[in-house]
Amino acid sequence: MKKRIFLINFVIFIFIYVYLTQISPIVPFDGDDWRYIGALRIPLPMWGVWNPTRVLPETLMSVGGYIAAFIVYPISKNYVNSLAITEAFIIALFIIIFLYSYYNLLTKRFHFSEKLSIASEIMFFISFFLLFKHLNQSSYTGFWTVDLSCAFFYLIPGLLNASVVMFLESRDTYLNDLQNSFEKGLVILILYFTLFSNTQLTIILATYCFFKICQKLIDNKWKINFSFIRFISWYGCILLIWLGTIIFDLNGERSKNVQDTNSLSLANSLNQVLHQLKIFLENQNDKILIICLSTIVVAYFFYFKQRLKINNFNKSSSISLLNIILLCLVSSILYLIVVYIKAGSQYVARPDAMWPVIFFTLFAFNISFIFLANYIKLIKIMIPLLLTLSALIAFNFNYHQIYTTNVPYSAETAKSVDNYIINQVRKADLEGKAVVKVKVPLDQENASPDVSTSNWPHSYDMATWMQNTLYSHRIIRSRIKIIFEPDKKVNKKFYENKNQQPFFPLE
Repeated sequence: MKKRIFLINFVIFIFIYVYLTQISPIVPFDGDDWRYIGALRIPLPMWGVWNPTRVLPETLMSVGGYIAAFIVYPISKNYVNSLAITEAFIIALFIIIFLYSYYNLLTKRFHFSEKLSIASEIMFFISFFLLFKHLNQSSYTGFWTVDLSCAFFYLIPGLLNASVVMFLESRDTYLNDLQNSFEKGLVILILYFTLFSNTQLTIILATYCFFKICQKLIDNKWKINFSFIRFISWYGCILLIWLGTIIFDLNGERSKNVQDTNSLSLANSLNQVLHQLKIFLENQNDKILIICLSTIVVAYFFYFKQRLKINNFNKSSSISLLNIILLCLVSSILYLIVVYIKAGSQYVARPDAMWPVIFFTLFAFNISFIFLANYIKLIKIMIPLLLTLSALIAFNFNYHQIYTTNVPYSAETAKSVDNYIINQVRKADLEGKAVVKVKVPLDQENASPDVSTSNWPHSYDMATWMQNTLYSHRIIRSRIKIIFEPDKKVNKKFYENKNQQPFFPLE
């Protein structure tokens, strides 16, 4: 059976990798992508810098860039494609670890059968596509990010935090039972990069730890004794470190910049956040969302009905977890609303920036579904049909997924533009020039070199970051000065026509 589980997860991994490289490729394209893919930060939290605690994304993304440049590129001979397929491999790896952590939780903690657990794992995966699926139009997914860098700054921290939560829940006393020094060291390493990743996503682990402490306090009949202190010690340490990361981030340059530029009143900021939250909900398939929420309600209804009907119907551990998940969901929504009131309301409409909400919603739905399937024979019988129909709807690619290049252009267009820019730089470097003026697309009509961040995604300051990356990856021999010159002719040469024909459905 273990070989079968491995094979099924391997097939899912291959599908994810094909999806991220062929169906909806993630390609380095904008200023942030070229900034972080080639510049490796000191892997420590740093007081007062732009991103004080984002250690994981600012190291992992550049390590992926090194692997692409020094191992994959010499084989493939295509630099941009090497970056894309290597970073996609890393993202796919985190997704499959996340999915396997869910399977492991079902079998180790709740002792569901392996067949039912693997079916639930597949449903868990499909639901991240199904929740946002709109037929015959472009859709988001639960794994969508604005660009490549956001996959490392939002999606991967979210996946890692969620994986750690599910692992800790699958082994309720694991942290306290640790004896082996190597295991302890490995746990500390994983927790280090989990907590120093992104404070918008670490709310996943923080809320879980907080409510586990509350749950233990209630189970202990509100008594604070040695066994209680011993049980919560790890959770308490995690919470204290998390609070430390919040303090670090609040004193970073990014936070200060946001505070200086945000001139709206609290009421106006809240109003904008709620408006963006409405857009976030509208991006979801309302029928699927209703099914998810209804399944959770039905699970509670069935549980309480069984407790009244059967005297010895024990308190279900899956329902106890469901209680914690829903508390984490509500807390995450409130936390992110507070954060985005300050950071900017536009984040609220983005699936990647709201990933904790997506995770806890789908986590609650799938736990509820497997709980019902375990007791109701008809649901268990219908699972093969439900999985097949769900997959055929979720993975209907009549329309492209919403692009992850910060602009409404395909990955192939992004690769062509990247190569066009890089070839200009390489040619000048080979000619021994100290300065090169590079033609790039004109992405904003009012773009001006006086505003270094204008002409996004090919902003003027992207020239500096691209020089950094190309030099560190040994694509150019010297630190040549690059000056961007936006030109509409480049748009006409590479960007596809926006006036496209609609899709004509079969039925």
